[in-house]
This record gives sequence, structure tokens and C-alpha cells, in this order.
Amino acid sequence: MIAAAVLLLATGGGAVDCGRLLQSSTVPVEKALALFESKPGGSAEALLAAREVLARAQEARGRLEAARVSAFCAPSRSEELIYLNHLTLGFTGWIAARARRPPREYDLASIIRRARTHRARGRSRLQ
Repeated sequence: MIAAAVLLLATGGGAVDCGRLLQSSTVPVEKALALFESKPGGSAEALLAAREVLARAQEARGRLEAARVSAFCAPSRSEELIYLNHLTLGFTGWIAARARRPPREYDLASIIRRARTHRARGRSRLQ
């Protein structure tokens, strides 16, 4: 019992607190991403949704970078930051590419898949 309490203190609340931080930081990103994925790739609505994903990802990245986390949470936060970096760079590129070529020529779907792989890897540590 005492050892469990010490472990909980050492990990700064452990998996539950870490999961809450990651989830609360990225819920707006996931909502914006779902909206983007529901829009036709070449539409004006997709461009607006892409800008929203980019803004939410940048905000979440700033929040997670500034958060103090325990040693237990640090690897999961790192994976979450990689997820957000993929989205930030991918959507920045997609938005810029629209001015030079048709959107279908820029494979954003594979970037999103790779980003989600990092997110899932970090979250799996918390279960």
C-alpha cells in the first residue's frame, strides 16, 4: 500500500493524470481533424478546416511543451508532440501546396496515419 502511494507520487499521478493532460490538450485537434476529413479534398471548406486543424495543433503543441510532466508521462507526451508535429508540418505543407498543385497530389492522408500511430503509441503506455 505504501509502495503504491510512493509510486503514485513519484509518477505525478501516473497514467490517469497523464492521460487527462494528453486528452484535454488534443480533443480540439481531433475534432478539427474529423471535420477536415469529412470535407472534399479540393473544396474551400477543406481549406478552412485545414487551417483550423493547424491552429488547434499549434495550440496543443504549445500547451504540451509548457506542461510539467512526470518521468512516467514524458515518453507519452513526446509521442503526442510527434503526433502534433506531423499534423503541423503536414497541414502547413498541404495549405501551401494548394497554391501550386491540385490537393489530390499532396498525400496528407499518409501523414495523418503516421501522426495517429505516434499518438496511439504514447497512449498505449497509459493503459
